[in-house]
Amino acid sequence: MAQAINIGRYIDDRPLSAFQVRAICLCALVIGLDGFDAQALGFVAPALSKDLHLAPGALGPVFGASLFGVMIGSLLFGALADYFGRKWLVIAGVIVFALGSLATSRAGSVQDLVVLRFLTGLGLGGVLPNAIALTGEYSPQRRRTLLIMLMFMTVSLGSAIGGSVAARLISAYGWQGIFVIGGVLPLLLCPVLIVWLPESLSLLALDQRNSGRVRSLLGQIDPSAKFADDARFAVIEESGKGFLLPQLFANRRLVPTLLLWIMFFMNMLDIYFLNSWLPTLTHGVGLDVEAAISVGIAFQLGGMVGTVALGLLIERLGFHRVLFLTYVAGFVSIVTIGFAGAVLPILVPAVFIAGVAVIGGQIGCNAYAARLYPTYIRATGIGWALGIGRLGSILGVTVGGLMLAAHWSVPSLFQTSAVPQLCSALVILGLALLSMRRGGAVSGQPRDDELSVAKRA
Repeated sequence: MAQAINIGRYIDDRPLSAFQVRAICLCALVIGLDGFDAQALGFVAPALSKDLHLAPGALGPVFGASLFGVMIGSLLFGALADYFGRKWLVIAGVIVFALGSLATSRAGSVQDLVVLRFLTGLGLGGVLPNAIALTGEYSPQRRRTLLIMLMFMTVSLGSAIGGSVAARLISAYGWQGIFVIGGVLPLLLCPVLIVWLPESLSLLALDQRNSGRVRSLLGQIDPSAKFADDARFAVIEESGKGFLLPQLFANRRLVPTLLLWIMFFMNMLDIYFLNSWLPTLTHGVGLDVEAAISVGIAFQLGGMVGTVALGLLIERLGFHRVLFLTYVAGFVSIVTIGFAGAVLPILVPAVFIAGVAVIGGQIGCNAYAARLYPTYIRATGIGWALGIGRLGSILGVTVGGLMLAAHWSVPSLFQTSAVPQLCSALVILGLALLSMRRGGAVSGQPRDDELSVAKRA
């Protein structure tokens, strides 16, 4: 009989190789540049408004167009990747957002910016689901959650680096310099991705015509491995063909998928509400501009620390327990921000914990989505979850502005913005109960608690 090689078990039974680390680092680098470009408009907004003589609030449609582009890109590129492969959709997304960023440096009006930032957003959104899927598929099960979360943390890192260099670039080269850098660096990365970024092993193994490519990639993971000439490579999980979007709701996935979408929507609503309005609101309660910016930085730092801490906890305790407690902490911390006023010893820790819960919790959601779906619909599932989440981000920015314009009190604003965290806590509780009732995972994948006690490196 032909030798049968289970791709998942092959990866799980071996230590993380240099080849896998390189693939994950390339995904992280792409995501970091994605984060830089996604925040580029925020970096240059004051200088851009001054140069183009724009009225306050005139860039609102531009921010909205960018978020809408990211939403469409997540939906479109995620679905296409399950047909055409992760690698080339990552590269396509990088090229699109790089060219969009370069073109933005030549924009001369709000109308130009709306179109160009929408196109840039398509590429930015298209990269995310495929980088998550690739990272998960090249990670051993015992470290998959942590590696996905660490990879995705580079979004915040890219944003932070961009913010730290923006002032120098703008003073030396004008606001256009940020978009030139944001376009040139991804284009320089593309040849590296073409040569070094591997295609998804799991996706290739679904078609036996790719056995030669699978054999080669497995050999790079473990050069000492030997395969029989007639070896067959397989992924032991559900597979399917045809139009993939309906598969997100098939085989008992309807309720888990809808609950996942609600969780993404609620969490990304809070991320963008707090990212957009936290410095403004804290400045409004009496902090000077510098202190208000420092409070915003505490939110980002909380997100980065939370990503690592939650990743380690999820590996030991499972997704459901950790994310439930995370969202409860997010609810309490956001309410506390509203009552803290300008009292920094209360405000800064509350904002830091909110960053842990909201940003770290969302990155945990990304890893959860990668676990939820089998290989043949993984990028579609992640892409649609991210796309639905972007609707929440648009709502968070818009509603925040409307509440400010209506002169809501600061405590009321933060109490209202804490409600989505409570909704996310209830959703993850529902997913946990559903998993327990089914005696396994909500989608036929290994059960959450089984994953958390898998053998460790």
